[in-house]
Amino acid sequence: NYDNPSSLTGLKRYLFCEYDRNVRPTVSHHIVNNVTIQLLPKILEFDDWNSRMTLHSWMTLVWSDVHLSWEPSKFDGINFIHMKSDEIWVPDISVYNSGDMSMDQTGIPPTLCLIMSSGTVSCVPSMRHVAKCATDFSSWPYDTHRCRINLGSWVHTGEEVSFHLDRKGFQMEGFSNNSEWDFKVVNAYKVLKKYKCCPNDSYPMITYEFDIRRHHGIMHTTYITPAIALMLLTLTVLWLDSRSTERMAMAGMNLICHMLCIFDLHWQLPHNGTNPPSILLYYRNSLLLAVFALMLTALLRKMQEINIEVPYWISTTTSFVLSNRAGRFLILADDDSKLSTERILSGETEDNSELPKPRTSPKESSWRHFAAIIEWLFFFLVIFIYVIIIIILVPSS
Repeated sequence: NYDNPSSLTGLKRYLFCEYDRNVRPTVSHHIVNNVTIQLLPKILEFDDWNSRMTLHSWMTLVWSDVHLSWEPSKFDGINFIHMKSDEIWVPDISVYNSGDMSMDQTGIPPTLCLIMSSGTVSCVPSMRHVAKCATDFSSWPYDTHRCRINLGSWVHTGEEVSFHLDRKGFQMEGFSNNSEWDFKVVNAYKVLKKYKCCPNDSYPMITYEFDIRRHHGIMHTTYITPAIALMLLTLTVLWLDSRSTERMAMAGMNLICHMLCIFDLHWQLPHNGTNPPSILLYYRNSLLLAVFALMLTALLRKMQEINIEVPYWISTTTSFVLSNRAGRFLILADDDSKLSTERILSGETEDNSELPKPRTSPKESSWRHFAAIIEWLFFFLVIFIYVIIIIILVPSS
């Protein structure tokens, strides 16, 4: 009877009378102890600032202990018993790529193990694995990180203790996903390594690969949408008339908004990783274009105040642009400019009294026309630059 204390006590005395939990359970030193493991992830924590993943999980370990077998018929039909893990031999499974060296990740924490009469031992300890990850924030906030946990024996070779995966090696049932990260086990496999120092010994290692993808909904709203808005603001500055006060004020406001966004992004982004984030490079390039728009506005305002004779190459360029309909549509903004242009293109002299006299002199009109040409030229050039920046920096995935 299992409930009979004398039967259970007698069985434990029979099993543990001369049992040594520090001795590998085998009848011969040349026989391998095969340990089957399966990972059951429960909770994930990922510290992107320190590139460190913490995985809370259950781990199933199954092996055979020849010293813990008995005939149930001799002990009132007892087929199994429960024992504490620190009272029996357990495999010294360790994390090779630990991300927290202050924490001992050798062996398993105390737990109750199930021992069958055949000598099969099953333990399901609650594990906490900390591993260092190779992070890449180039696609932030759409970044995905690949993390690995390498497990193996710290003391025994593969000829003594060999680890094997139970089926695919993991189960995701009962896993609670993180609110910030989307966690997925990509692969689990066994690696057999040999070293020059010990050519006759092998060192098996179980590797679990994880993909950790950021939930980017909030970051998309906070940083991607303003990036598009600042691009449109810069183009609006270049579209406005350089003589207007509104353009100068908007150019200054555009520059300030860029700087505020970059400062905020600087404190949000992790300061590690192999490559700079594309979103930060975008804001940097957009900031340079905002500075250029402000300087161009000041230059064009100054240019239109010039009252000297325009150089020949400027006059030739202006006449060429104004000789076609598209150029006149973009450049000519008011009736005075149109009248001055008609005089320039028709070659009429001051003796022609039928045309009304413009409020601006031909010299001023020529400088204004040239400034307008520069405005539209750089407006389309900046659009082209933004398109190139987006094509290069937008993540392909």
